[in-house]
Amino acid sequence: MTEPITPAELLVAWRRSYDGAPPLARVLRERFRRRWFRVHSLPAGKRYATTDDERAELLRRQNALVTDVLGDGTPCRFIFGYYGEEAQLPADVVSALRALAPEFLTTIDPRDAGTVEAYPLMLASITWEPGSLDPILLAVADDVLETPLLVSSDLQRVIAPYDGGVDVIVETPERRSELMRAWRRDP
Repeated sequence: MTEPITPAELLVAWRRSYDGAPPLARVLRERFRRRWFRVHSLPAGKRYATTDDERAELLRRQNALVTDVLGDGTPCRFIFGYYGEEAQLPADVVSALRALAPEFLTTIDPRDAGTVEAYPLMLASITWEPGSLDPILLAVADDVLETPLLVSSDLQRVIAPYDGGVDVIVETPERRSELMRAWRRDP
């Protein structure tokens, strides 16, 4: 498990690292375009997995990307929100999220999120291990759970899986270019 950080400490560090932007993938993607890139989860940019083989491929790619960006066995932060869907989530996803022992982080302003209502963001300190978030990654890929963030402990790298791929923000435009070259082709 990664060294705990209080939600208040994380928010102070986050605001400093991201010029006051909330921890939302959409906002980060817009504000940090020079450090951002996207990787599709399936060959030819196919959006949704429809077979078990495609689900396995999606998980293989996403786990490999997260490991490439964060490192295997690396402490990180997992930030996710309940956008009113907790009651509709499959039991295995609810169980996987609860197993992370999340704490309340903050409430997101609807103007920041493009939603009608405010919603809570939760924070968990975890150690990244490939396969450890598979039920959650599949729920995101199936558009059952909104975009969570996996964030390096130094807050310089952000991975935001969504229903179709993964958005990534890294330390510098140079690192972005390096990773884009490596992930340009179907891995």
